[in-house]
Formats: sequence, structure tokens, C-alpha cells
Amino acid sequence: FNIGAQGQIILGAIFGGYIGFAWHLPIGLHLLLALIGAMLGGAIWASIAGVLKARTGAHEVIVTIMLNNIALYLVAYLLSLKAFQRPGSVNPISPFIDKNAELPLLLGSGFRLHAGFLLALVAAVGVWWLMSRSTLGFTFRAVGANPHAARTAGMSVERTYIWVMGIAGALAGLGGAAQVLGTERVLTGGVAASFGFDAITVALLGRSKPLGTVLAGLLFGALRAG
Repeated sequence: FNIGAQGQIILGAIFGGYIGFAWHLPIGLHLLLALIGAMLGGAIWASIAGVLKARTGAHEVIVTIMLNNIALYLVAYLLSLKAFQRPGSVNPISPFIDKNAELPLLLGSGFRLHAGFLLALVAAVGVWWLMSRSTLGFTFRAVGANPHAARTAGMSVERTYIWVMGIAGALAGLGGAAQVLGTERVLTGGVAASFGFDAITVALLGRSKPLGTVLAGLLFGALRAG
């Protein structure tokens, strides 16, 4: 149970946002590196809980909740530093994301819908393939169903904990990238809003299935927008 999506979104926004406003790269490459950086930030943050569970048995719910709070204070601290603060501003807000690192709008400037929506759909398809068609996904499902039986079958339960948390964190980090590179186009302390906690409800409503989660996400998005 990954209760740490909130913190992982924040770390994704920090990594992706910093690459987005501090680096100046050609169009296409800049956006790609910012997205990769955001996924890496989320994966690193989530992997802390995975490693602790694998090595010490620390419960992932407790650890991820604690990491959420650390992430909130971390982004607040970073936005007080010169490297992250907008020049000439005393407010905790970053410079604007470089145009080459922005997720393009899909319906023009009159709407907020951007290419992050398409990334979310691609990610959902990727998760479906991973869980339903790959050996790694079979291992995830086996360990989730019965770790003792999976260990008897020769699967590394501890390594699986780290892998599954890392991938979950990368997906949450991608959500953070969508926020900072597409919706807000700046990094602020409230960049994650309550999306990490909303995601738990969305996943449960979608019965933890990719298609169900997409449909539940659209429902919650419509409620929020309305």
C-alpha cells in the first residue's frame, strides 16, 4: 500500500521543475529530460520505503506517510534558496518553466488541457502491459498474493518490494511533472495539492485496474473541474 504518492509527486515536481527552469536545452530534448528527471525523483523517494521494507520489515504505510511530510518541508526549504527562487521575488515560487520544457496545450490557450493527459493514458497502457503481460508483473502479482509461496517458488520478495515501489514512485513523479511542466508551469509548495491522497480513492474506485483507474480519474477530474 503506497500512501506516499503525495511526497513522490512533490519530488517529481522538484526534479522535473528544476530541470525545466534551470536548464536551457533544445526543444524536445529539454522536455524529455525533465520528464525523465521527474520520474527519477519520484522513484528515488518511493524506493526509500521499498528498501526499508525489504531490509528491516518497516511498514510501507508508516514510512511513506512520514516521507510525505519530509517532502512537504523539503520543497518549502528549497523554494527559500536562490537556486529555486524567482529573481526579484520574495515569495516561495520558482522561475517560469522554459518554453522548451513545457507540455504543449492540446486545445489552445483557452483550455488547461495539455499533453500530460496523453502521458497518463500511455502510462495506464504501460501498467496494463507490465502487470498482465510481463514476467516482472507476474512476480509482482505473485508476491502480492502470497509472499511466502512466491519465495518458495524462487522469487526474491525483497527485490520485488523495491521494484514495485520504485515503479509506483516513477508514475507519481510523472504526475508531478504534469503539474509543474503542464498545468502550473512553476514550482510552488502546493504543487501536489491533494492529488496523492485523491489517487488512493481513485485507485480503489477503479478496483486497482488500469482501465478502471483511468475512468475513475476522469470522474474525479470532472468533479474537481466542475
